[in-house]
Amino acid sequence: MNTWILVANATSALFWKSRGTGQDLELERRLEHPEGRLKNGEVTTDAGGRNATPAGQGSRPATQWGTAPREAGAEKFAREIAHELSSGLSAKKFDRLLLAAPPDFMGKIRESLDNRLQEKVAATVVRDYTLLPARELREKLAEVLLV
Repeated sequence: MNTWILVANATSALFWKSRGTGQDLELERRLEHPEGRLKNGEVTTDAGGRNATPAGQGSRPATQWGTAPREAGAEKFAREIAHELSSGLSAKKFDRLLLAAPPDFMGKIRESLDNRLQEKVAATVVRDYTLLPARELREKLAEVLLV
C-alpha cells in the first residue's frame, strides 16, 4: 500500500512517498510558493492609491481587500496542492494520504480537498515539518502512521 505524505506550509509543499514500514521516504514532488514569504504590501505591485473621504477631509485607501493578498495567495497555493493530490490519486500513485502542515495552512488545505481526497486522508499532523530531512520526518510521523 502506497502512502503519500504531504508536508506543507504557505511557501512550499513536499509530496513524500512511503512504501511501508521501515522503508525510506522518497520525494515524489516539490511545489514552491515564494510569494508566501512576502508581506501584504509586497504581494500587490499595482497599488490602488488613495481617495478623498466623502466629507473632503483626509483620505482612505482606494483599494479595500476582503481577503488580504497574502491570505488569498495561500488559499490559491492550497488549491494548487489539492490539484496535485487529485492528479496523483487519479494516476493511482497512492492509496492513503497523510497531511502535515501548520494550523493556519492545514485549514486551507483541508478546505481545498474534494470528497475523494478527504476519504484518503489517514491522519493529519498539525506541525510544520517542511525543513526536516526524510529520515527525521519518518521518525516524527511514525507515531501517527506506520511509514
